[in-house]
Parts: sequence; structure tokens; C-alpha cells
Amino acid sequence: MKIVILGPDGAGKSSVIAGLVEELNSTGRAVNVRYLKPEIILPRRKHTGVTNPDPHGKAPRSFLVSLAKIIAWLLEEWYANLFTDKKKMLLICDRYYHDLLVDPRRFRYKGPTWAAVLVGNMMPKPKLWVLLDAPAEILQARKQEVSVEESSRQRRAYVDFARTQREHVIVDASQPLDKVVADVSNAISRVLLESEGDRG
Repeated sequence: MKIVILGPDGAGKSSVIAGLVEELNSTGRAVNVRYLKPEIILPRRKHTGVTNPDPHGKAPRSFLVSLAKIIAWLLEEWYANLFTDKKKMLLICDRYYHDLLVDPRRFRYKGPTWAAVLVGNMMPKPKLWVLLDAPAEILQARKQEVSVEESSRQRRAYVDFARTQREHVIVDASQPLDKVVADVSNAISRVLLESEGDRG
């Protein structure tokens, strides 16, 4: 079962995921964490959790390379979904393809918006989208990777996207970390119970 954690820079995704893994492991549930995407066709450097001080600093890729990248990403996600993701293991994704729709500059995407949206619609859907939401001033107090204006824009874009998804929860990420983890854990527990009930 795939759970996707989304949120602007400074929302606390890494800290929340670490708390979730600890809590879920303590209950005996098998959990795997994936950062952004599978690494099947396009391997990337191992994610270290180190903050990127300038996520918009690199030049966009060319039109054709941008399209090739998102198509390869689509193929990777479906291959992982069908063949490598363990169906009985809870998979928590730190970011997902749809972050590219919110912040194409971070992903150096220079292709047409319609193509990015089309590929997004074809991506395997997670069981639950979790958006960690906080005011721009709180995001900026935690990380200054982008401007205040960009933090505000991303926040609005993430909320707008989340509200289009059937199974989603928006969690107030300005709360203390243990409360945020508890809220996300409760949302995950709800969908797990629903899934187990459907199978029963």
C-alpha cells in the first residue's frame, strides 16, 4: 500500500516520515520508505537528506530530455508498482511525481504543461495523499531554500492539488512534531482499516 507525503520545503516531511516509521515499526507493521521515485531506468545519487540550498539553481533540461525523463519516470513507477513493491508492505513516499507539477523548476522540467499533467494522470495512484501544510512564514523559519513568495505559491498549489484527490488528508504541519506524526498516523490507520475491511 502506497502512502505519499507531500508538502513545500520546510513542511517537515523527513521528520514526520521518520516518526511514522518508528511508530509503525513498534506495532510490528513492515514499512519501506522511498524518496521521490524508483531508481530502475534512471538511477540517481542516493538521497542523503541534506538540504539543497538552491533547488532552482540548475538550468532546465531541454524539451526532449524533459519529456524523456517524465516518460521514464512513468515506466519506473508502473514497473515498481507491478513487480517490485511488496503488496503487503506499507510504502511511504517522500515526494512523488506530482511534486513536478507544483514545482517544475526544481525538477528542471522544460516540457509542455499538458504533457506533465497527462503523465501525472497515468501514474499509479497511492492509497492516500498526505499534505503537510503550514503558513509561508513557518516554512521560511525552517528552511530558506526558496523565497517567501515561492513558499506561498507552492503552499497554494499543493493545497489545490490535494483537494482534487479523492483520498487525501491535509495536516497542519505548524503543530508540534509529535502531534503532526499522530495526525498522519491516524489517517494512515483509517485507510488501512478500510482496506482490510474491503478484503474481508
